[in-house]
Amino acid sequence: MAQARQSLTEEDGRRALDLLRQAQHGDPALEELPLLLFCACMQRARQLAEKGLAKEAAAMRTSAAQHRVSIAFEQLAEEDWMEYIRHSDGAEALADYADYLQAQQSPILQVERMLADLLVIQRCWQGLEAFAADHPLRRDAGQVESSLEAMDAGDWERAVGLLGGIGRRSPFAAWRLFCKAMVCFGSGDDQGLRRILDLLPADFALTHVVAEWRRLCTGEGVGGPAAVQQALGTASAALADQLGEAIHKGRLRDIERLIPGLAVALYPEDPLQAQEALLQVVGLAVPRNNVPIEAMPGLVQRLLPTERVASATAQIGLLIQQMSPDRWDPGPAAVYLNRLPVAFPHAPDRAVARGRVLEAMARTGHKVGLQPHFLPAEMVESLAALLDERLDDPRMVLAQLMTASLAADPDNREGYRFLLDLLRGHLEYQAKLEKTLRDMAARFPDDPDPHLELAALHYAKNAYRRAEKSLAEGRKCAPHDERLLDMQAIGFLKSADQSRKRGRFELAARDLQRAADLERPRLAFVLRVKRLLLAVVSAGRDAAEVVAPHLEHLSLGAGLRTLALLLHDLAENSHVKNVKPEMGNALKALLNRQATVLEQLGPDEVLELIAPLPADFHILYDRLQIALVLADWWTALMEHLEGDLLLAFFDILLAGDQHAPVRAEINRRLRGRKKAQRDPLLLFYLAVIRYQEGQDYDSRRFAEVLDAADAADQTRLRAAAVRLASYAHGPLRQALQQFRFDVLDWPVPLFGGGLPLPAGEGGSLEEALEMLLGDEAEPLAIPELSDGDLADELSELEDLIDENSLRGAPLAALKEFAGFLKSSQQTRRDLERIGRECEAADLSDDLSSELYFLLFARKKKKKHR
Repeated sequence: MAQARQSLTEEDGRRALDLLRQAQHGDPALEELPLLLFCACMQRARQLAEKGLAKEAAAMRTSAAQHRVSIAFEQLAEEDWMEYIRHSDGAEALADYADYLQAQQSPILQVERMLADLLVIQRCWQGLEAFAADHPLRRDAGQVESSLEAMDAGDWERAVGLLGGIGRRSPFAAWRLFCKAMVCFGSGDDQGLRRILDLLPADFALTHVVAEWRRLCTGEGVGGPAAVQQALGTASAALADQLGEAIHKGRLRDIERLIPGLAVALYPEDPLQAQEALLQVVGLAVPRNNVPIEAMPGLVQRLLPTERVASATAQIGLLIQQMSPDRWDPGPAAVYLNRLPVAFPHAPDRAVARGRVLEAMARTGHKVGLQPHFLPAEMVESLAALLDERLDDPRMVLAQLMTASLAADPDNREGYRFLLDLLRGHLEYQAKLEKTLRDMAARFPDDPDPHLELAALHYAKNAYRRAEKSLAEGRKCAPHDERLLDMQAIGFLKSADQSRKRGRFELAARDLQRAADLERPRLAFVLRVKRLLLAVVSAGRDAAEVVAPHLEHLSLGAGLRTLALLLHDLAENSHVKNVKPEMGNALKALLNRQATVLEQLGPDEVLELIAPLPADFHILYDRLQIALVLADWWTALMEHLEGDLLLAFFDILLAGDQHAPVRAEINRRLRGRKKAQRDPLLLFYLAVIRYQEGQDYDSRRFAEVLDAADAADQTRLRAAAVRLASYAHGPLRQALQQFRFDVLDWPVPLFGGGLPLPAGEGGSLEEALEMLLGDEAEPLAIPELSDGDLADELSELEDLIDENSLRGAPLAALKEFAGFLKSSQQTRRDLERIGRECEAADLSDDLSSELYFLLFARKKKKKHR
């Protein structure tokens, strides 16, 4: 419990929840539990909301509300009240404290001061109606509320005048002092400011502002010696401003002139080190197109001694890659690692630095969606130098980088987790994945995660004894970890599935009961479906008659989701001998009869209905998305949703590559609205879909949305971009991750998110077309296709597809490739000509599916007889 309180203080809501659940498992009757669980859930909800995870945040708020009901407010001590107020919504906290006063008649002054802060910040004045008219909070609220307009406008002198009637004993007294402090700060009255700071309470809401005032008044610095900070406030402030302006405007001569002087002012003990740091700051302007990248080497050479040039240039290259992952290149890392002995003379430090550089390369490559097959020869050589070994399997380059990183820095727990992410989902690498998990378990004996992952691997291979052994090892590390019990229950469900498929229904029923005996709340829904599936398969009668009685006691939403998952389960088992088509038909008819009651579903129930299954259920299901079962209802369901819930619905469909219904719903909502009334979030989603489908090829539509969005909308758009990036690819994925869409206007790689090959190496799309499709094209332009024999042209196009490994590529990659080709009017006309000639010669049915898509993107290929 003490650790949980500490985690709350450190704003680590996730860890606090884990610790509190452990405590709850040990003693569910602990008096503090409801309060701390409420606080942890509210803290986590706010963190999830900031990340744009609206659905998860809403679920966490629901959990918090359930815990709030169990809080014994009349027994809370002053410290507990303060903890509660820090995490609660203003109106709720006011109502609960008013109830407390009515029962106890003993006010807590510090709590009332915190409530006053809450009122000013959240503006929840209506909550004061629960207080007596003469209570200080309600009595003084009018004056404070009338002063807020002046505060918001920065008119602090007027705010002080409006707060003149607030006494020293008022809960709002600190706000009157704060306004006076702002007046002193504005007039440069440091002495008056210091006097007021001594009077402000330590727990005042705007503690960061107060701390900054103290720093300014005392001359104390942060992040360095006092002399350096004082220098920043005097002569070097002007130099810093001038350098910032020079960087912003790309004035290279001014940058070169200003850096040495500012370096001396900032760090007189070692100006060269300061110059290197300032050059790195200049390097960070490269991805923003303020400074040309080709100017950086010369700038470094002129400002630094020869022995420092290579290392500094390499560091700048690494930093630029962190800012702009599309510039991924192992060359700078190889150069920097060769010079590590100079920067880190001690071997242990040098090993950690090597590990972190290799990890950064792996993470950046993963972020940009690196396609190792398309690396130019010089990059392959740099990687071999970086790893001190050759690349046996190009697909493993990121995993190989991460493995080398862990060899240098074996205590990097998060590095192990990232390596697991790289290997997970690739059946051919299961042996390496298993070895990594065993290494992680040996290195971190207190961590149950590797044992949990090993159990999942064993269950997937039906190795139940090995899975049970892994779970037992995990319980030794963390006896109260709920995930281990969840995984054990999933294992029983997996075993029941195997018995059911073989027709051994009694064994299946026994395993289902063993799963039920573990009483896992997360699995209750799936357990219900698995029991119904067993009943349907073993009953030998109409499936609807078997299932319907079990749905009567469920809510409408729970019943519909149960039917949907049951149909999903039947579809995944359609190849099993004891699963008959008529079972699914009967249940589909039963589901369709519920269509008339859809309007009774609340918005949260609608979202819950189509939500995918949790990731750890992949042991039981090949596909976690069940929304496709309800495809006929999507349009009707979306009509019930607005705001973030509608976007969450869109996210679920887009994650399943269902663009058409989302596009149709957006168009329906935008139809008839004036341009100024259109929701920028809907326009943003539409821009993403149009780009993914090859209808747009540049950033124009994104720029229009961003230009019209205000600051609040920009924040929401950033959160949406993070979500959408998870199921985008190529340049679009990079643009969404960086929230910078001009990359869509650059020449794109030939395949997905890989790197553009260097000019002169046959790596550009233009050069590939010149080599493969004719010699008459203009240099550095998308060429016309040569007018030759149709069979030769088709053969050249098939070769182009093979050269770029597009054979069997996903539809989205083909769309992007086709869209780029057709961005040239001449190339589009040539492809259309070839298509017409194919149809006239009756050759279209003989084309590969990839070439057919390239020529006839909007037509479905006829099936061969």
